[in-house]
Amino acid sequence: MTRQGGLCAVVLAAGEGKRMRTQRAKVLHEAGGSALIDHVLAALEPLAPSPVVVVVGHLRAEVEAHLAGHGVALAVQDPPRGTGDALARALPRLPGEGDVLVLSGDVPLITSATLGALVELRHSRNAAAALVTAQLGDPGTYGRIVRNPVGDVAGIVEARDATLEQRAIREVNAGTYVFDLAVLRGAINRLRPDNAQGEYYLTDVVGILVADGLRVAGLPLEDPAEMAGVNSRVDLAEVHRLLNGRVVRRLQEAGVTVLDPATTWVDADCTVGPDTVLEAGVHLRRGCVVGEDCRIGAHSVLEGVSLANGSTVPPLTWRNDAE
Repeated sequence: MTRQGGLCAVVLAAGEGKRMRTQRAKVLHEAGGSALIDHVLAALEPLAPSPVVVVVGHLRAEVEAHLAGHGVALAVQDPPRGTGDALARALPRLPGEGDVLVLSGDVPLITSATLGALVELRHSRNAAAALVTAQLGDPGTYGRIVRNPVGDVAGIVEARDATLEQRAIREVNAGTYVFDLAVLRGAINRLRPDNAQGEYYLTDVVGILVADGLRVAGLPLEDPAEMAGVNSRVDLAEVHRLLNGRVVRRLQEAGVTVLDPATTWVDADCTVGPDTVLEAGVHLRRGCVVGEDCRIGAHSVLEGVSLANGSTVPPLTWRNDAE
């Protein structure tokens, strides 16, 4: 399929997140110093999709207030009737042709590089759609990816519906897609809620496209952690840890000494200059700007602090300039 139109995006953020046991919208819980949905929007930003439509539903006023000033359009799903229905709510706000990236608002580890590669894969394979996949040692309850002899995606089989042979498949659906918009519009109108939940599933679009003889490509993740979503407080802690590890490694590669990475926590919006030393237990929060050749003592907690080159912070310091 030839490339026509531009790139737009839909972020699905209408879910309730019952297992979080929370009075807050799930996508507004924080990891790495920012709301989950902020990480997703930041991953989209380098690709410059226009428009970006966020589908809201549960606690929509709270989510809408948070997104004010983010330059996104909003669509409402009420009542909740599945991911396919959520995407259908966004379609009236999208152009008639082009590419549309579709991803969840609770996958903060997804990267711009992966999203860009997904769009390129769709066009290089002349496919109607492409989706992100991952190889997992324990595929658990994830939908299994079934491929045809030429390597394209032939279908997504839910774990509860899979045969013993299909359950042995380790490649799973990561839940991030890119579609040809014109093709998507025709397919999504054919979704049916023929399941126990009575919902419209986005995964069924893949089956419709394949049944129509159209190609669906699959992009395996090099790092399966990118697909990690948040459905519980346990998940939230894990993505927070993984995000922090990513930030700390980036600092180390840029010339920062981190004496104990396991106990050092740095929000994603903080910057630290080369030859600075972060001792064990340091926490940098909310946009700290640390210059070069500084030393921050053990178990210090700094929020919104700016430090000039060569500064020294004694151990056990608590300082909040963000207030």
